[in-house]
Parts: sequence; C-alpha cells; structure tokens
Amino acid sequence: MVVAGLLMAFVILPAIFNFSLLSTQFWQIYTRFYITGLFGTFFYVALTLPLSVVLGFLMGWARVSRIRIFRWPASLYVNIFRGLPPLILVIFASLFGTSLIPQPILDRFFAGFRRGDIAVGIAAIAIAMHSSAYQAEIFRAGFQSVPKGQVEAAQALGLRSWQGMRHVILPQTFRLSLPPLGNEFAVLIKDTSILAGIAGTELVAKSRDLLGVLSASGLPIVWIFAVWTVVAITYLVLTYSVTRGLRLLERKFHTPGLEAISL
Repeated sequence: MVVAGLLMAFVILPAIFNFSLLSTQFWQIYTRFYITGLFGTFFYVALTLPLSVVLGFLMGWARVSRIRIFRWPASLYVNIFRGLPPLILVIFASLFGTSLIPQPILDRFFAGFRRGDIAVGIAAIAIAMHSSAYQAEIFRAGFQSVPKGQVEAAQALGLRSWQGMRHVILPQTFRLSLPPLGNEFAVLIKDTSILAGIAGTELVAKSRDLLGVLSASGLPIVWIFAVWTVVAITYLVLTYSVTRGLRLLERKFHTPGLEAISL
C-alpha cells in the first residue's frame, strides 16, 4: 500500500500535473510550514489517541457492567458521540468549550495560553470523545467475546473477580480488540485534520498557509499539487505506521487455536 502510494506521489502525479517533489526551491519555502504542521499533528494525535483509548475502554466496560447506573450513562454517551459528525463536535467545542470551564481554573492552569489555543485543545478532546464512542463498542464486543465458561472456570479456581478480569478477561479482550482498534486509530489520526477549520496549528492548516504565500508571491501554481501530495503521503505514512504497529502487536499476542474468534 505504501509502495503504491509513493509510486503515485513521486511518479504518476508529478507526470500528470508537471511538478516535482524533489525541487530544492519548493522545500526551501515549504519546510518550515511542513515541520510546524507536522509537530502540531503529532501533538494532537498524542493528546487524542491515549485519551480516546482510556475513555473507550471505560465506556466499553461500563456497557457490559452488571451495575445499571454504569450501563445507561455509558450507552447514552456512546449513542450521542457516535451520532454526531466530528466536524459538528469540533465547531461546538471550539465555540462553547471555554465557557464551560470555570474562570478560576482558566486563570490558574491556563494563564499563559491564548483563549483560541484553549478552544482548539478542547476541540481536539471532542475528537477524542467521538473516537472513544466507537472504541467503546469495540471493547464491549471484546468483553462479550470471552466465553462465560472461562470466567466460571476462573471462579472455580478460586480467583477473585478482579483477578479473573486481569488474568482471563482483559488479555483476551485486548487481543480480540486490536484489529478493529487499528482501523479506528487510523480514522482518528486523519480526523485531527478537521482542526484546520478552527485555526488549529497542524499539517493541513500550515500547508494551507503556504498556499496563501504562493498566490501572493507569484511562485509556481503547480506547487499546490505538490503541497497536497506531501500532505497525503504524510497521513498515509502515519496511518500505516500505527496500523502496522498494532498488527505486529497482534501477532505477538497471537494464540494458536483461537484464530476463528475475531471481531
């Protein structure tokens, strides 16, 4: 997949649109935009991905809990955040998120930040919550895929509930959830690009800033195709790296005889 993408980026598209990704002049101008945007994307991914996993796991566990007071709020959470487009969540979070934080907390913990930066951070958290709703269903299916007989066997061996969860349920849930989690992580990485719509400092936003420089300075207009090709390659490499890493982790935890049990 990556080889095909690189072939298209470096050979096919440049031949069609008459540009080169190896142009020294292009990279002299684009490098500072690219590096700033790339590190911004890394920051938002580092913020949203762990948070979405933690929330998704907790909501998935609550969905299968025997305690009703845990189940129905988790179900409400999942249904709301799965039913709303991430763009709408980002818009509402950026507009109203800061007003939900008490002013003393803003003054104490976010005194050095601009209000716009805080709004973008809250919008990134909204993206994490949107992804966590899908991850909750992945974890819920993982919990429910563990045969009840194994849980009963753990109890028969004298394991307490938390011991059975740690040694029997969680390892299998984790293994079964890895393949669909890889897909969801790839979607989450790409969803961070939505933050460009509210002035988030990430790859798409900074690349768009370069396009303004192109139109104002009379630089080659074909660089527009070069810019978005580089952005596409970057997201391809990021998503492939994450899914490939989870694939290797899945192989490490592979259990012979349980190949048919999959989500």
